[in-house]
Amino acid sequence: MGTRSTMEIDQLPHAPGRLPFLGDVTSVDRSKPTQHELALSQSLGPIFQRRVLNDVLVVVSGARLAAQCCDEENWARALVGPGAALRRLAERGLFTARTSDPLWGQARRIMTPAFTAASMRVYHEAMQTVADDLVTDWADRGSVDAHEAMTHATLEVIGRAGFSRRLGLLGPSSSGPDATEFVDSLGSILRWASESTNELPIIGAIRNRLRDGAVDRDTAVLRGYVAEVLAERRAGEIANHDDLLAAMLDSPDPETGEFLPDDNIVDQVLTFLVAGHETTAALLETALYYLARDTDLQKTLRQEVAERGPLDYAAVAGLRGIRQLINECLRLHPPVPGFFRLARTDQDLGGFRIPAGRAVFVLSLAAQRDPEAWGAAADEFDATRFADRRGEAAADRFFKPWGTGPRVCIGVAFAQHEAALLLARILDSFDLSTSTETLEMVERGTLRPAAFTVTAHHRS
Repeated sequence: MGTRSTMEIDQLPHAPGRLPFLGDVTSVDRSKPTQHELALSQSLGPIFQRRVLNDVLVVVSGARLAAQCCDEENWARALVGPGAALRRLAERGLFTARTSDPLWGQARRIMTPAFTAASMRVYHEAMQTVADDLVTDWADRGSVDAHEAMTHATLEVIGRAGFSRRLGLLGPSSSGPDATEFVDSLGSILRWASESTNELPIIGAIRNRLRDGAVDRDTAVLRGYVAEVLAERRAGEIANHDDLLAAMLDSPDPETGEFLPDDNIVDQVLTFLVAGHETTAALLETALYYLARDTDLQKTLRQEVAERGPLDYAAVAGLRGIRQLINECLRLHPPVPGFFRLARTDQDLGGFRIPAGRAVFVLSLAAQRDPEAWGAAADEFDATRFADRRGEAAADRFFKPWGTGPRVCIGVAFAQHEAALLLARILDSFDLSTSTETLEMVERGTLRPAAFTVTAHHRS
């Protein structure tokens, strides 16, 4: 690739209404930043800029250019935005650590075997207990708060499969620290991570300073909860099962022979609790919305569940229709709506020169809806779009809901299996409906549906 291009970054298209000195402050939406950028991409094209004072954000929204940024030879991962803010909570977790940090490589090598098919078969049993408790909890409710229900279910899955403890959010709890305060602090931290990185100059700095005390308190609650869980395991108060925590505690790095230090184990546990539950809960809420709005889709997928028989590991892995639904939800509403990439050398990106060391924001939310790659109906929900797997595999179709490169989400198989199992059990047990006509998305470090209610009529 050449090192010179036709135009420089300052010649990139930008939103109308740019002000002298201040820049594009009139086009900043701190509550829905990536959705606002999706709307801007409709008129500004596959690559554009947003400048506030001297800070220039390069947004890549076209599928072809987004795919180009995923080339590991010419581009690298950059930790910017909400992800960087979360370093305050877990500085050296798998998601927040710098790639150059030796502990990142060590943790990745230690935990990779914990996500093999053999390990997933073990986790399946714990996931089944959560599904059982969810069905029992919903049986006499009728009306279900989708946000609360999926938050509780996904945290319980990670608690039981990852750390062999019941959090008490569904069904009985294990002895130990209460998870209620943990859940409240978790929501506050996620909102802060999103808002603090999309603030306006000066006003934002003041607002962030005023929130420091609350952020410190929430961080202390979250880290304190995990430290207690770890102390219980160390003391032998929780049976040592084949779970993620056992892998972190008992497995040496196959390259160095070293074990993870306890403070890093706390970082890793927080990473799975925060990122793992939030993204999967967002996915499940989105899927529930589309299912509740389409009785025919429910019938089709319910028939698939019935044909698979008892929902053991192999049966859930073979639920192709539900996997297609999951992928389509991830395409339209990726819980992680974008990621930053750093140019290793000068790059020509859509006719603009991106100098070495410059970061760009790959807006997956837009690239996964690009009509040039996904067709004229790219904005429409189609549960069969991935039926022939071309939607996921075709080179010209950008689909990166789990990230890219060596930092791709380690828990992809875990999240997909969890989501497929919970959706299958819900469909098998309930007829769903909702009066919510439009799926509104909120941003708090992730892209997640605003609270809505599902009516769940028990089929028994």
